[in-house]
Amino acid sequence: MTKQYREMINTRRLYRFENDFFSVPKYRWLVKQLPIRTLQQIGHMIWENESPYSRKQLPEIRFGNGMYHTQARGSKYYYSWCDGYTIELAPTQRDLLTLIHEMVHALGYGYHDSQFVNQYIYLLVKYGKMNKKDLITGLQDFKVALPRKYKRLYAS
Repeated sequence: MTKQYREMINTRRLYRFENDFFSVPKYRWLVKQLPIRTLQQIGHMIWENESPYSRKQLPEIRFGNGMYHTQARGSKYYYSWCDGYTIELAPTQRDLLTLIHEMVHALGYGYHDSQFVNQYIYLLVKYGKMNKKDLITGLQDFKVALPRKYKRLYAS
């Protein structure tokens, strides 16, 4: 299996995890729609505390249409995106979970690989107040690529 193919599979698994895992009442507060100012303040706090780039400016966090994507079943969907300079949050993704996901990209993790997932877990635990074990177990259930340290600690 090529690296590109593994990346594509892991991206789909991660998106499915985010869609299904956070839809339960226990975690709905993470996907509650928030005002732009609140998301900008949280993004600034994350950047100030976590960015390894001392000279790089915080990406602009804004509301927008997102990036258009046609799903396999023909339905239309708009995804939030980050290009390193801008984080654009799509209409249905103006929440803490999506902001944290896009902040991981802004912090330099471009691919949805185990390094991305490691930073994602760290930020969700620290800023999303998630239970680490629940989060890792959920990621495992959806077969998302995890760093080895979590595979050993939380073996299914």
